[in-house]
Amino acid sequence: MKETDDYIEIINDDPAEDNRPVDIPVITIESSITDGPPPEKRKHPWRRTIWMALGILALAIIIGALWRYRFWMVDPAVSSSVSDADNIAYLSSDITSPLERKGITTATDSILGVAFTSYPLAGLRGSLEKEIPDTADRSVVLMMRSADYYPDGTTIGTVVVDGDILPAKEKRTRPGYIAFSKDGKTAVGISLNDKLSDFAADAGGSFFRQFAILGSGDLPAAFALHGKVERGAIGRMADGTLHYFLTRHKESMYDFADALREYGVMDAVYITGGNGYEFYRDKEGEAHVSPQLREHYAKYPDHKAPAPMLVFRTSAAVNGDGSDSSSLMN
Repeated sequence: MKETDDYIEIINDDPAEDNRPVDIPVITIESSITDGPPPEKRKHPWRRTIWMALGILALAIIIGALWRYRFWMVDPAVSSSVSDADNIAYLSSDITSPLERKGITTATDSILGVAFTSYPLAGLRGSLEKEIPDTADRSVVLMMRSADYYPDGTTIGTVVVDGDILPAKEKRTRPGYIAFSKDGKTAVGISLNDKLSDFAADAGGSFFRQFAILGSGDLPAAFALHGKVERGAIGRMADGTLHYFLTRHKESMYDFADALREYGVMDAVYITGGNGYEFYRDKEGEAHVSPQLREHYAKYPDHKAPAPMLVFRTSAAVNGDGSDSSSLMN
């Protein structure tokens, strides 16, 4: 060992001869555990609550949208017994069978406790009309509501009248449709594409959408409307004939659709309004008008309903001048 001014240097080439104790270093590890969140987190504890609330709200909106999309858009749960292509072929055909008589013969029945009246549509010319028809017009055999509408006057679902597409919202939310050729042939179907509405627009026909309540004899998985009111529908029987069905009492949508299925209806599209617009002309030419329809005429003095009326007529007026003294417009 030699001593210098700055330090003492130990020179020992043999470590075994160095018996001095060796200091064991002490290593201290700082703990990451604290008594609470970092100061910046403690300053705004309400932020977490707000983000949680926003997350729950967003999740609820997404679930609601998916639920609606599933039952109204993607999966109507039923399919029509007749394809869109077959309906277009029929509407494009030269087939005509106009009624050259005064009116129709109705039938009443009760199935599964649901009482209803059936109005045959064979041979009648169907159309959508922007004004409520004059009941004195003896060519008018049946009339009823068509599409639903919002307070601002826009219809729900695509609507075409004589080739003109009307302003509408939620254009494909209702899979059921009723389409008409320019000469009044009527087709009922279920689909969410635009094939029939495009055909109607191009060919000068008419078209509107409503809820499908039967398809190929099957009920949908769920119904959008609940409660009990008078119900109406246009349905296709197994033989291809079309009928308008109207309940005589307030019924749930399920009970009404189930009764139509038991009756033998294959496809059915809902008709809103119940008996509030009930009008038909019997085989003797006499008009049968519900009191509610008279109220509608008074409510709409210019005879323009919020949404087009669905009207079925004979090929031409019968019995002379085609009018009588029973007009509600006088």
